[in-house]
Amino acid sequence: MLLQAPTLRIPPNQFGRGFAAMKSPTMLAPMHGVGSAGVRDLIAKAGCPGMTCAPFLRITEQRPNIPWILGQLHRTEGIPLSVQLLGRHPQNLALATQVLVDAGVDVVDLNLGCPTRQAVKKGVGAGLLADISSISRIVAAMRDACGARLSVKIRAVDSASGELVTVVRAIQQEGVDFLTIHPRTRHQGYWGVADWNLVKRVKGEVDIPVVGNGDLWYAMDALKLMRSTGVDAVMIGRPILRNPFLFRQIDELRAGLPAFVPSASDVLLHIRGLAELAKTALKQRPNGPEGALKEQVQFLLRSVPEPLRSSLRQRTVRATNVREVLSAIEPLGEVEQLDLAADGPLRLEASPLDPANANAVITR
Repeated sequence: MLLQAPTLRIPPNQFGRGFAAMKSPTMLAPMHGVGSAGVRDLIAKAGCPGMTCAPFLRITEQRPNIPWILGQLHRTEGIPLSVQLLGRHPQNLALATQVLVDAGVDVVDLNLGCPTRQAVKKGVGAGLLADISSISRIVAAMRDACGARLSVKIRAVDSASGELVTVVRAIQQEGVDFLTIHPRTRHQGYWGVADWNLVKRVKGEVDIPVVGNGDLWYAMDALKLMRSTGVDAVMIGRPILRNPFLFRQIDELRAGLPAFVPSASDVLLHIRGLAELAKTALKQRPNGPEGALKEQVQFLLRSVPEPLRSSLRQRTVRATNVREVLSAIEPLGEVEQLDLAADGPLRLEASPLDPANANAVITR
């Protein structure tokens, strides 16, 4: 039985100027280091999300460099754009927010989820979650500067979930329009299995729309998350690097249509697009164009059953340039079934829906 997901329950005209109504309750997560403008464009070509979220812009105690901020903006044609800010200085975050609004960005997002040791040490990202008064001041300042839609992306807190409820209520009180919850703590990083029960808890505690995030490896799981937690939309990060066709599959399921099943040829075509991107837009990356391509390919190989997956990974690691990377993954074309179907029959990825998991969500 195909599941029908709700549309994002936010009137489009409330998103501010320049906003094109979301056609799907799906968002591409802001992925620092791997979610470059070109990669976002390629993902949208494979399956169009309702919104793309650019990786965070670091805002420090120094006055924001406005030309630099404007130089980071890239809108995938026809898709609303959210830009995320990372920092803890209300005045400078408010100024950066105003710059983004004036540039026509549809949504400005505050990062309260970055789990890295450096971010926590500087008291930004997930490092702010223990400081509710600072969060309130920051959100209030950004709200005053923001004529566009304002959102916040948070993680679970390390202690009892009751404190998470206090955080989200404070965020709502300062006028944020919607929030996204990733249900892992900063100590978990991306390990373990996401606790969708926390998503459900947050949704039940606030009146604003909530976007669910975390371990949406299969398109059917995204619809089940919406049904089991009541969230208004889903945000997908790492799983879209593994399966660039997820957004297409989700929309097809929502429309009651058979979901597209990507073949090895479809994946290889996407990799060739990444290779062209690596040779141009990504060539200035510290690890070079081949390093940037390898990083993307490693995510895509997660859908390949063993033992071929390990073999392809080893071949890819040994490659010294883009041409060799492409040659290394040629055997992928011989795979008859990848773990990319919408219902995930192979289930190579751990799922919050697995009854064996302590945080399994009951969806019936």
